[in-house]
Amino acid sequence: MGVRIAGAVVLAVGIGLFVQALTGANGSGASYAPLLITGMWVVVATLYLVKHSGPLQVRWRTPLLLLGVLVAYAVVLKYTVVGYVLATFVFFVVAARLMSTKPHWIRDLSVAIGLSLGIYLVFTKLLGISLPAGVLPI
Repeated sequence: MGVRIAGAVVLAVGIGLFVQALTGANGSGASYAPLLITGMWVVVATLYLVKHSGPLQVRWRTPLLLLGVLVAYAVVLKYTVVGYVLATFVFFVVAARLMSTKPHWIRDLSVAIGLSLGIYLVFTKLLGISLPAGVLPI
C-alpha cells in the first residue's frame, strides 16, 4: 500500500510541476527543458504505478537506494568538477544495476554512454542550455 501511495504522490507532484512548466513556457529553446523533464517524470511515475497496481508488493530497498543515488548524483553535479556527462554516465549505470535482476553490462554501459552524451549535446548545442562540462573536454 505504501508503494502505491508514494507513487501517487510522485505522480501528483510531477503533474503539478508539468502544469507549472506549461504556464512558464515562452517558446524559446530553454523553456522546453522543464516540459521535457517533468513530462518524463509523469510518464515514469505512471509506469511505476501501473507496475505496482497488482498485488501488494512492499519493496523499499530499491526505491530507497535509488533515492540515495539520485541525491548523490545531485550533490556531485552541484559541488564537484566531475561534470554532467561523467556524473550522468555513472548515475545511469548504477540506476540500471539497481533496477535490474540480471546484469546486462554491455547494454547498460552502451545506454549510459549514449544517453549522457546525447542529452548533453541536445541541451548544450540545440537548446543553448549550459550543463557542467567538468573534466571531459567536450
